[in-house]
Amino acid sequence: MNTTVHTIRIAGSEVSYPAGEGDNLLRAGLRAGIGLPYECNAGGCGSCKFDLLSGEVEELWAQAPGLSAKDRARGRRLACQCRPLTDCEIKIRPAPAYLTPTPPGLFEAEFVGSRIVTPDIREFRFRAPPPASFVPGQYALLELPGADQLRAYSMSNLPNAAGDWDFMVRKVPNGRVSTLLFDALRPGDRVRIDGPLGLAHWRDDTDRDVVCIAGGSGLAPIVSIANAAALQSSTRRPIWLFYGGRGPADLPSFDECLHAASRVRVQAAVSDPQLADAHGWSGERGFVHELVARNLAGDLAAHRYYLAGPPPMIETLVRMLMVEHRVPATQIHYDRFF
Repeated sequence: MNTTVHTIRIAGSEVSYPAGEGDNLLRAGLRAGIGLPYECNAGGCGSCKFDLLSGEVEELWAQAPGLSAKDRARGRRLACQCRPLTDCEIKIRPAPAYLTPTPPGLFEAEFVGSRIVTPDIREFRFRAPPPASFVPGQYALLELPGADQLRAYSMSNLPNAAGDWDFMVRKVPNGRVSTLLFDALRPGDRVRIDGPLGLAHWRDDTDRDVVCIAGGSGLAPIVSIANAAALQSSTRRPIWLFYGGRGPADLPSFDECLHAASRVRVQAAVSDPQLADAHGWSGERGFVHELVARNLAGDLAAHRYYLAGPPPMIETLVRMLMVEHRVPATQIHYDRFF
């Protein structure tokens, strides 16, 4: 493996950092402890836009949706989609808010095994040199043998001394990476993990009730956060977990997912009336944002919220919380995945 290192300088500052051959500008900077702006790490959000002032880069996905036509006309690029070919000087605005307690690392892990969570979601366990250091709610990038791309998956477990990294993954029809995970991966196989990453992580805020809201495979970070809140919080304030699925089969066994289930108030709903009727569902019906509005009493702006799920769900929840209930943005945490 070529270990050639390029130096990346940030214009208007004394800050520079190394980037190895094959690494991209964003994650090399994060690993060096530089608070480069980011969110999805996948080219979709546009948070890591930068201007290349000197040097050469390889663009991995020139048509990434995180760049608008105006951005491209101005020559802007995405740090998560650019590998340096030479030393470079870039214009970007780092900030401490993008740093987390554990800088991301790049390491190998062994596949240990998996368990079924729902018919199309499975929890996969990988073991790496201990400890597994991350903040509940964060994610990592997985690189599987035979896959030509990385995929971001959130950790579903808690930081631990054993070095276990657990991910709840939904099998996507014709999805290259999820198909490899479900159908081809065998115990003992090795993968590469790049992480931890993500800013929508647990904050031990003892002054506010914790409200976790998820849909689909957004279950993973929400379970991790709910478990952290139940086990680490220094008060006995309520912990809410709202989860939405299309039908009853999409709902997991929360008793199996939660370490202190008695501490967490779980509310689940299904959105497809036909699936609800077919399975004799007698619980809540509707979308998860409707479930939250029906069950949370009092001042919704008094809580701290953690959201995980498809972008339309996140957009609807953020609009409801901020516009209808005047919840400050600083009390709403989520990572968008595209």
